Amino acid sequence: MINVLLSILLIISSTLLGNLVLYGIRKKKIPGVFFFSLLMTAMIIHSVGYAFELLSNTLDQMYFWIRIEYLGAAFYPFLIMLFAREYADEKQFANKYMLTLMLTVGLITLILVNTNSYHWLYYSSVGIDSSPGFPILASKKGMWYYVQVFCLCFAIFYSIIIFSIKVKITRGDYRKKVIFMLVGVSIPMVTLIIYMLGLGPVYIDLLPFSYFFMSTFIIIGLLRYDILFLAPVTHEMVFNSIEEAVLVVDKDELLVNFNNASKRFFPSLAKIKVGNSIHMIQELKGYDFSSKQPVYQIHDKVLRFKVIHIKSGKVCIYVVDDITESERVKKQLEILATEDALTGLSNRRYFMEKVETRTEQGIFVIIDLDHFKSVNDTFGHVEGDRVLKAFGESLKETFAPQTVCRYGGEEFAVFMNGLTMEEAFQQVEAMREKTAYMNFARKVTFSAGMAECRNCNVSEALIIADRKLYEAKKNGRNQTRY
Repeated sequence: MINVLLSILLIISSTLLGNLVLYGIRKKKIPGVFFFSLLMTAMIIHSVGYAFELLSNTLDQMYFWIRIEYLGAAFYPFLIMLFAREYADEKQFANKYMLTLMLTVGLITLILVNTNSYHWLYYSSVGIDSSPGFPILASKKGMWYYVQVFCLCFAIFYSIIIFSIKVKITRGDYRKKVIFMLVGVSIPMVTLIIYMLGLGPVYIDLLPFSYFFMSTFIIIGLLRYDILFLAPVTHEMVFNSIEEAVLVVDKDELLVNFNNASKRFFPSLAKIKVGNSIHMIQELKGYDFSSKQPVYQIHDKVLRFKVIHIKSGKVCIYVVDDITESERVKKQLEILATEDALTGLSNRRYFMEKVETRTEQGIFVIIDLDHFKSVNDTFGHVEGDRVLKAFGESLKETFAPQTVCRYGGEEFAVFMNGLTMEEAFQQVEAMREKTAYMNFARKVTFSAGMAECRNCNVSEALIIADRKLYEAKKNGRNQTRY
């Protein structure tokens, strides 16, 4: 009769655990809750298996249910550590190597339990004891049993330490949540210690019964504080949510920390550990950390570096932003602001900015295509644009490296320095000869006016050049006046 009551208690405990699993499934987006559900599922398997083991009458029946129990119980160390790591966001100690070790121990335990009769490493002997008033499995522990128990104690102790640290650093309702979780995971630990010290009933595994109290406590915590949703925004969460690369470097140029985004900016960081030299980042081999240059280009990417000094210069933070797209847009805007879209020459505004800041003397030339309107009217604007573009390219080639611009419409302007008026005139006439051989729908000629800019300002020189251009047009076009 006692075994039936104990089994009923275990089934009730399993039902409570099942509610926690369903809750976890509904809240699966909360960090760690998925692994919490897996842990509760393992406890259900253990509890149900042990309930039927207590109801069994033969050794074969009992050992069959032990095999079922260990489908969950074998993986307690792995699942407890995994849940604590995700829930408390502590991944430095509970890293992939530690988790792999715990998972491996669990798999070995499962195999040894199912093959125990061949080696007796988990149970050195098994039998039946009827002294409690019902048949119960009586076993002596083998070598691997203590390995499994050690790993289980280690995982529970790890979670208690992690939650204790969280209690210390959290405040308000968050602290209450962590305290509830801390007490909850401590219940199986205390029960396990009592069982291992032989202070409880002989041959009865107390651990599954502790789940009843643990699940009851956690359910109370869920109803009062929603304890699975720890949710304080931690330094690590903020650090890794930053879209820019953040590199924390000490005075010896060693990496102190870096966020997840850094690996996207610098793929070689995947092979670099904290404590390695910053110069091991392959993508930054050419970056001068001592000069702290604000902009650095890697292949087709343009990166902007912001440097923050903290702790009296002992630590330096580099915040790296990808400004490739903004730089591309900036260059396009600069081109639009300084360049004529059709001819590729400087526009009038940019031309004036350049010549007005010059200190040297020079010669202005204003060139106007003769009868250009008739080209548009007769052959269309497509041909007119072709003439302007080709003429602009020829101007740029002929007068290089002088400053050339599209002055407006079919007018162009050139500023030449380092030449006499006669030398400048010869260059303009050379351009006239080239124009005569250009292949257009009709012959294209131009008129030009020239003026020296010596002791007068730019505006006055341009007025004189424009006046000379008017003279050239008035006197028959296709000529240069100065």
